[in-house]
Amino acid sequence: MTEALPGTAAGMARAVARREVSPVDLVAAALARLERWEPVTNAFSVAEPEDALDLARAAERALAEGVTPGPLHGVPVAVKDLFDVRGWETTGCCRAYEGSIARADAALVTRLRSAGAIVVGKTNQHELACGATNVVSACGPTRNPWDPARITGGSSGGSGAAVATGVVPVALGTDTGGSIRIPSSYCGCLGLKPTTGRLPTEGMMPLAPSLDCPGPMTGTVEDLALAWAVLAGRDASGLEPKAPARVGVLGGWFARARADELAAVRAAAEAFAAAGAELVELPGEGIEDVFEVWRTLAWAEFADHHRGLLERTELLGERTAMALRFGAGRTPEQRAAARARAAEIRGWFLERLSGVDVLLAPTTPTPAPPAEADEVEVAPGVGVDVHRGGPAWCTEPVNLSGLPALAMPAGPSEEGLPLSVQLVGPEDGEPLLLAWARFLEEADPRFRAARPGPPPGPAGSDASGELGPDQRTET
Repeated sequence: MTEALPGTAAGMARAVARREVSPVDLVAAALARLERWEPVTNAFSVAEPEDALDLARAAERALAEGVTPGPLHGVPVAVKDLFDVRGWETTGCCRAYEGSIARADAALVTRLRSAGAIVVGKTNQHELACGATNVVSACGPTRNPWDPARITGGSSGGSGAAVATGVVPVALGTDTGGSIRIPSSYCGCLGLKPTTGRLPTEGMMPLAPSLDCPGPMTGTVEDLALAWAVLAGRDASGLEPKAPARVGVLGGWFARARADELAAVRAAAEAFAAAGAELVELPGEGIEDVFEVWRTLAWAEFADHHRGLLERTELLGERTAMALRFGAGRTPEQRAAARARAAEIRGWFLERLSGVDVLLAPTTPTPAPPAEADEVEVAPGVGVDVHRGGPAWCTEPVNLSGLPALAMPAGPSEEGLPLSVQLVGPEDGEPLLLAWARFLEEADPRFRAARPGPPPGPAGSDASGELGPDQRTET
């Protein structure tokens, strides 16, 4: 059944609108994939099959009654466990919040439902969004579908795994220091960190409100544009691929990455150049204190919200408790200095964008590290700490800028793991990022998402490899 159904949100919505497929079939197929993949990935913290099927039946009845379908009518989706879903727990995958039942949907969940989407579950995440590995979670570690011995990245790791395996075509994540883009990189999907403040956060458990950015994760640029339009309340039509006129390739700080990640960035730049874009090499020095600035701001705001947990740290992972204590100890003077420095880092990015349309960089310095690794090598004798900013090396600086960024697949590594490139655009430049990403996706197969697999289960029960035309561009 799953092979006969569309594999993208856009394709599903079109097929539902034409009455070619039932929302019940789409949700049932998603639940079947979830059941097969969950023992491998542990991507979900909550799954409510009967609720999802009831909603799918209601969506089918609405069509029979002549209701005009929304842009995601009948499409199964998932949301990170920071978002409230009415009647479900919102724990942030933390024992301290077990039993916290949401009384209403988060604002973005409401927008998804209003578009016709059906929430099939909530995804596993790094505890309270306090890390980039998804290893620390009250629900257990999330495992990478390309290699279960490796991490998904975090903190939206469950969303990344759920999209990469095709359980759902769209999942909600959040990005405070890279938490959408890192798992998109490690799991081989696409993720959009919007301009800071552009999407509502009501009903979303915060990490650091001044930096938190909810956003979508998908398997195609078309789906990313569709999800962005629904979440932002904008028109989803008119996505046309185009190349930017001038492309800035970031060096310095952003060149501290493995050779294959840097080669992926160069391939993206050359694809744009082949369409007439001018390439500009940009210096990446001058932000060497970025982690210190980010930690001061993020952990101080984290402690503001979760201060009550200072007396209950036995319910937290060790590193979560360390972040909480560190944040609680920041003085007003330290916080003010960090805010001032963050404004300077924003200026650093704006200066580099002033002469180009888009900035190119790796999304992560390496492909997904092994779950047991504390450090990964990005060059001979040069390592980055997996637990203290390593995965976020190229993403955290962008969060301090407030600018939008898009992560997309960029081919396999020598180990067969996903590589990823990151496009950083101007403020409110999400439509431009999507158009440029669509160009890359169409220009070169390496920039198209592929599927891991197959999962354990009946032979042929799930397709693996690149999303084919029937799955990618249904019309």
